[in-house]
Amino acid sequence: MKLCAVDTATALGSVALYDGETLLGEAQERVSNAHGESLLPMIDRVFSAAGVKASDVARWCVGIGPGSFTGTRIAVATVKGIALATGAEVVPVTSLEAMIALSGVATAVATIDAIRGEIYVQAAGREPACIRPEDFAAWLGEDTKDVTLVGEAAQKIVGYTHLDRPELALPHARGVALVGRSRPAVALDTLEPAYVRPPEITYPGRA
Repeated sequence: MKLCAVDTATALGSVALYDGETLLGEAQERVSNAHGESLLPMIDRVFSAAGVKASDVARWCVGIGPGSFTGTRIAVATVKGIALATGAEVVPVTSLEAMIALSGVATAVATIDAIRGEIYVQAAGREPACIRPEDFAAWLGEDTKDVTLVGEAAQKIVGYTHLDRPELALPHARGVALVGRSRPAVALDTLEPAYVRPPEITYPGRA
């Protein structure tokens, strides 16, 4: 089965195309919030190089955030549009889950920068959360301190082991594929971003 995974939840946008577990091609671009202009061309380049058409892909796995509100919406909307046109199944994966899977460490906690000094965090088997770095121990709660932090935001948390590998700095489509390959597909109309916190514009007192 051919599978394509995409993630644009952060400044790094990525695409990974598989046939079974064989990677046919991938692409990535660090473009901040310009994913609306770069995602479809990236998909096209990867597919063209592999000789694959969108209609050949039976499953699309998409990083649903948390992360950039705009970036996350772009990935979700793009996958929805393609799946609607081709009849492919879709699988949502949080971008933090993708980082944990790519790390290969069962006790990994994934971290991504949010705004206003906050960070997004997620551990295996838990829902993503938005916290201040100094509140990490309280969020971790009774879980063991023998966790390994991954992601660019890990440097803001002290007292824990950091897994400092460049490919784990931000979510990547390869991690999305690792999680989404065996996860049940969802109904297309239920595919939505995982924002975790309200949009900045909804906070009281904002102009």
